[in-house]
Amino acid sequence: MKSALRKTIQWILLIGLLLGVLIQTLGFWNYNPTEVSTKTRIGIVISIVQLIVMVWYGMSYGNKEYTFKEAVKNWLEGVITLIIFYLVFIISLPQFFSAWNLWGIFFPVLTSTSALFSGIIISLFFQPFIFRLQEKLNAKQNVLLLTTITLLIFTLSAGNSLLTSYSIFGLYLVLPFAWGMLISKVKISSKCLLGLTVLSVILLPVIYYATIALMPVQTPQAVLFTQMNMAWNTSMLMSPSSPLLFVIVITGALLFRRWMSEISHQTISILIPAIIFGTTAYGMTLWKEKLQLVLAPVSKKVTILLILALLVASFIINFVFDNFVLSNKHVQRFLNKFIGRNLKDSLNLLQEGINFIKRHLHIICLFAYFMVVTIIGFFTFKSNLNVTLVYIFTNRLGTVVLSSIFLLAIFEIFYVITTRFWVAASIPTILGLGIAIGNGIKMNLREEPIYPTEISEIVNWKTLIPMMGVKNLIYILVGFALLIVVIIFLEKKYPINLKRKKISWIKAIISLLILITPLWFNDENSPIYYISKGFDNNPNFRNPPDSTGANGSILTFLDFIKVPIMDKPANYSESAVKQVVQKYKREATTINKTRKNKLSDQTIVFNLSESFVDPKEFPTVKISNSVRDPMKYIRKLMTTTTAGHMLSAGYGGGTGNMEYESLTGFNMGTFSTAVTPYTQITSRYNFYPTIGMNFKYSSALHPFNGTFYGRIDNYRRFRFNKFAYLGSKYKIYDQKTIGSNPYLSDETAYQNGIRQIKSQKDGQFINLISMQNHMPYGDYYSSNEYQDNVSGSLIADENTKNSFASYTKGVEYTDKAVKKFIKQIDEIDKPITLVFYGDHYPAIIDQSQLAEYPVKLHATTYFIYSNKYAREHGAKSKIKPDKYISTSSFIPMALDQTNSKVTAYQALLTRIYKELPAITINYSGDDGFELVDQNGKKVSENKLTKKQKELLKDYQLIQYDMSAGKGYSLDAKGFYK
Repeated sequence: MKSALRKTIQWILLIGLLLGVLIQTLGFWNYNPTEVSTKTRIGIVISIVQLIVMVWYGMSYGNKEYTFKEAVKNWLEGVITLIIFYLVFIISLPQFFSAWNLWGIFFPVLTSTSALFSGIIISLFFQPFIFRLQEKLNAKQNVLLLTTITLLIFTLSAGNSLLTSYSIFGLYLVLPFAWGMLISKVKISSKCLLGLTVLSVILLPVIYYATIALMPVQTPQAVLFTQMNMAWNTSMLMSPSSPLLFVIVITGALLFRRWMSEISHQTISILIPAIIFGTTAYGMTLWKEKLQLVLAPVSKKVTILLILALLVASFIINFVFDNFVLSNKHVQRFLNKFIGRNLKDSLNLLQEGINFIKRHLHIICLFAYFMVVTIIGFFTFKSNLNVTLVYIFTNRLGTVVLSSIFLLAIFEIFYVITTRFWVAASIPTILGLGIAIGNGIKMNLREEPIYPTEISEIVNWKTLIPMMGVKNLIYILVGFALLIVVIIFLEKKYPINLKRKKISWIKAIISLLILITPLWFNDENSPIYYISKGFDNNPNFRNPPDSTGANGSILTFLDFIKVPIMDKPANYSESAVKQVVQKYKREATTINKTRKNKLSDQTIVFNLSESFVDPKEFPTVKISNSVRDPMKYIRKLMTTTTAGHMLSAGYGGGTGNMEYESLTGFNMGTFSTAVTPYTQITSRYNFYPTIGMNFKYSSALHPFNGTFYGRIDNYRRFRFNKFAYLGSKYKIYDQKTIGSNPYLSDETAYQNGIRQIKSQKDGQFINLISMQNHMPYGDYYSSNEYQDNVSGSLIADENTKNSFASYTKGVEYTDKAVKKFIKQIDEIDKPITLVFYGDHYPAIIDQSQLAEYPVKLHATTYFIYSNKYAREHGAKSKIKPDKYISTSSFIPMALDQTNSKVTAYQALLTRIYKELPAITINYSGDDGFELVDQNGKKVSENKLTKKQKELLKDYQLIQYDMSAGKGYSLDAKGFYK
């Protein structure tokens, strides 16, 4: 009868403690009471529960010296519970997956998993050492030692709670565990126990009311701690380190010692699952983010049901662990390795760990080496982020590990193929460093990293070499040669055989699967997407430089393998597209009532002039008045015709993107990422609409290689009748260069343009792309009067000054070529309209200035000129002047100036051009587009009228349809053509 009563009391006490542990989930429900009294009560309960858990564990293990097996057994139960809990967590909330939390499942003591769980494991590990020490000392000495330590830690911790943040504070919990061990065997008189009981009864209300009184006060600590910028915590009396709470918990343990000491290890281990449920960091997220959504509003009944459910789950897990897991022979074999209990045994365990490391040393060192290769990729370019080693290891370690996993996967594949360790290791080294170095070069030129879509540009290596610089090329070739020598030496002198033939192919297959995962990096809601996020991979597609600074070169490259193109409009559907089509068919009818000409009868030339910008508009730059105005003719022409500034989506590069905008009327700003449409969008469609489709004959002329941006395939999709480039079946005539400039002159481009204009009797469209002013800007011109006549703080160094002078001279040659070209088209008796625009600023000045001059350094020169014959036959010499326009506005502007009738799509573009501010990419932010008014100032989308917002939504719907959508608008008769 007494035995049954004793067990009943034990289970009442244990279940009460279990509920106390689980009640901490209140904090996970955002239960943040405003009343100080309620906060205090909850705080006292949680602190007492934490101390009781450790004291009771200590009492259970205080009777003798145990082996390390006890620590491992409790750790194993905790790990199993963590696995179950984390599986539920990531299945319920995959967006909160974290590689750090995954690591914390197996190494909870090293991570911030649970301080209370860590305290149990650490305490059990030190149990044999504590037991021996307590056996050497008498009762008074033990009490004095533990009391001194308790008071010392409380003082040094400034009264702060040591258990709420990091698992490492589990070290502190060894103290209440040691108290528990002592309580289990110390003798105490009934008089002393009575005194402690009375004291505890007094202390509890004292702690409660004193804490409430201290809450509004920040009490200065002693002089020593004040000088250390420390202060006593106002909750010090109810913190787990409070000596007053120790008195209360110790007294309770002494009162119930008879029942608490007799409880078995198997029974007390029920606390482990409850501790995992109630105190882990991601448990907080699970309760807050998932259950509150499902069960909101949170009621007392719901809270009670949750706690009871977790209580039952704790019993079930403990039962399964004790009766099934521990009985497994493999588990027993594993646990028996930890039967030691002294320093020598600890060293033996350490030796086993060292032996394991030795067996896998080559792969461990290789992975560490790949981490170094990855880290180098953070430092080969300038970023707006303050990238340091401390920053990488404290904030971006997940991205380093993820990048290194991909490099290791490449190694595994090539090791299977070659069976040579050093050769296989060199492949990911070359790829990793190659991407890093390439990023450094391209960032310096164009402030963007290397994209996977640009790999095909390797066929243009003869052109790429001058851009990257001969010196850089020499360094790369020398480094490559040295690497080959080192590989040969290592393979001959220090060959490594990993001796794993049976699993090599399995690892190779797994590695291949790993290497294709970037295809799903940006597919929201896919498992791969959440896993990559769990490694802190958060690419910023609209700000690639900062994205590279945060993720490194390798991971950024992988992030851009498949990027999200555009956010799907909420109303996107075939019927919604058809509604927009019908709407702008009606709009086209209205516009066409005042238009006299047919577009197909006109000859329209879109002339993308490479890097053409007014040199006098560079920030801080001055050109002496003693030399010719480099764009004297164009400047004068701009006063008599439609002219102004075009807002470019690029700086120093991205020509194909501006060409895409001008030909299609779609805008880079409305894309959700930094895409390259010619390689990532147009290729999705067999036919892609451009202004060229409105003519019986359309062509493209480019006195350069035709392979850049996949132009050959894209012009075929655009249904261009002809694409003349160097090496094509169509000859480039009158090939001339100026000085030592390697690129064919603008005069060459225009003479071929004249030939093309004259080759067709009727109207036609010509896309004319020049190359004369393409980077780099060497000392090409022997007679350059601008060399000593340019100045400015941004071109202070000699190299920049020489580049700017060379660029300015090139602009002057363009100016003269344009003058000759316009004179020639004025002599032709057919309506010709020239749309001339610079695609982007040249990368001459420091790109850090982009932040200070965002609009200015993206505003290039443009004009639209209609020849004499066109003006005599209905074309306007000038339409409403706009200082700032979008590249995508050239189609409606050209139609307006030529007084040509519009299609439904062109009617939409016309309204966009006339009724909205200029649209471009967000120059100062990470996502979205930017609206710029005629003063060059940013306009908030919120300030648009209801009519303007509706117009913008229509435009975005059609652009989505032709970028990431189904292309419904292509089937709508009369929309594009």
